[in-house]
Amino acid sequence: MRLRPRSQPLPAAILSIFALASTAAAETLTYGVDAGIAETDNVTLAETDKVSQTMAIANADFDFKQQSRRLDADVKGNFTYIDYLQGAFSNQLVGRFDGIAHVALIPERLTWALQDNFGQAGVDPFTPLTPTNLENVNTVSTGPDLTLRLGGTSFLNMGARVSRAQYETSPFDSNRLSGNIAWGLQLSALSSASLNADTERVRFDNTVLNTDFDRTSAFARYETRGARTELSADLGATKIRESDASTTGGLAKIELSRKISPAATLTFSIGHDLTDASASFSSLRSGALGVVGTAPAAQTSQSYTDNYASAEWRYQRNRTTIAISGRWEKDVYDKQPSFDNTRGGAEFLAERQLTHSLAAQLWGRLYKTNYAHTVVTPPNGSSDYSDALIAAGLAWHHGHGLEVRLRCEHSSRTTTGGGGAGFDQNRVLLTVGYRPKPRVDGEPDSGV
Repeated sequence: MRLRPRSQPLPAAILSIFALASTAAAETLTYGVDAGIAETDNVTLAETDKVSQTMAIANADFDFKQQSRRLDADVKGNFTYIDYLQGAFSNQLVGRFDGIAHVALIPERLTWALQDNFGQAGVDPFTPLTPTNLENVNTVSTGPDLTLRLGGTSFLNMGARVSRAQYETSPFDSNRLSGNIAWGLQLSALSSASLNADTERVRFDNTVLNTDFDRTSAFARYETRGARTELSADLGATKIRESDASTTGGLAKIELSRKISPAATLTFSIGHDLTDASASFSSLRSGALGVVGTAPAAQTSQSYTDNYASAEWRYQRNRTTIAISGRWEKDVYDKQPSFDNTRGGAEFLAERQLTHSLAAQLWGRLYKTNYAHTVVTPPNGSSDYSDALIAAGLAWHHGHGLEVRLRCEHSSRTTTGGGGAGFDQNRVLLTVGYRPKPRVDGEPDSGV
C-alpha cells in the first residue's frame, strides 16, 4: 500500500469514538509511541536478487476501555509509518483500528452504537505482502439499539444499522442496511435464552462486477456468564437472495472462555455460517500475538460458507506471560469454487521480566494457505504456501515511560513443489519511545 493522493484518510469514526470517550473517565488506557531505524536484507520479499533497505519508522498504539452508565467503549489501534530511505517503495502507513462505542440515550433502554474497523488487506493472495500488494479497507456502521423488559423474566431487543464498506483498490464498495430483533428469557441472573432474527440489504457501488444481495438469519441463542466461565451458543440458518437465486445454509457458533486457574485462561470458538469479505473483515480477531494483522485478499464480493475453529491458552503471572493460539478456517464458494481456500496455523508469545527495567520476548507464527482449485503458474505466485515468522526482542524501561526496544525477526514463505513466490527475510529494528504505565491497572502490552 503506497500513499497516493486518492488514498483514504484514517476513518473519521476514530475521532468520533474518542470524542465520546472523553465524556467520562477511562477505566483502562494504555498507549505508547516510538521511533527508530530498521534494516532488512530483502525489502521486496523476492526469492532471488534480494535488495537490502534501511527504513525510518514511527509507531503509535493505544488500547482504551470504558464502562459506565452512559458509555461503553472499546477502542484499540496500532499504526506504523515507514520511510524507505533508499526508495524501494513510497512512504507507507499501515495499521489496524477496531473501535466500538455505545452511548446510552436512555440508560438500560435506548443506546446508540458506532463501530469502525480500519486496516489493510492483500490484493493478490498468491504473492507476498509487499507495499504494492496491500490496500486500505474501512467498514463503519452506526444505529440505535432498544431494550424492553416484558414482565419479570422476558425481554425484547431490537436494533438497526446503516453501514459502509470501502476498499482502496478492489471494486467492492457497498452500502448496507441491517436490522435485528430478539425475544428471550432471563433464565437466571447470569444466563439467558433467546430467539433471534437478523436481516441485511447489501447494495454495491459497482453493479457490473458485483451482485446486490439480501441476507436473512434466524437462530436460537444461549448465553451464560459465571465467575470462571463464559459461554455463547447460536444455532439456526442463513438465507442469501441475489437476483432470482437464493442460497440457504446452516448457522452454528460456539464461543467458550474458561479461567482454569488464577493465572491461566482458555478460550475456544467454532462456527459455520454464510458470510462475505466485508463482514469477515469487521470480525477479524487476534491470536496469541494480540495483533489482527493483514486481512486475506478479497477476490470477490460473493458470499461464501465459512467454517472455522480456534483456541487460545494464555498464562500471565508476576513476571511471565505465555500465550499459544491456533486457528483453522475453510471458505467454500458455491458459485466460484476457484476461490475455495483452507488456512490454518498457530501463534505463540513468551515474555519474561528479567529485571525491574529489562524484559525479554520471543514470539512467532506459522500459517499454511491452500487454494485447492486454483492453478498459479510460477513464477507468478503459488496457490499452496506457508508463511512463518520467528522473532526475539529486548525492551528496556526507565523512569516514568522511557522505553528502548531491540527486535530481530526472520520471516519466510515456502511453496509446495517450489517455484515462485517463496522468500526469506531478516529484519533488525531499534526504537526509542514513550510508554507510561496504564492509567488504571489493565492488561499489559503484549510486547509485539
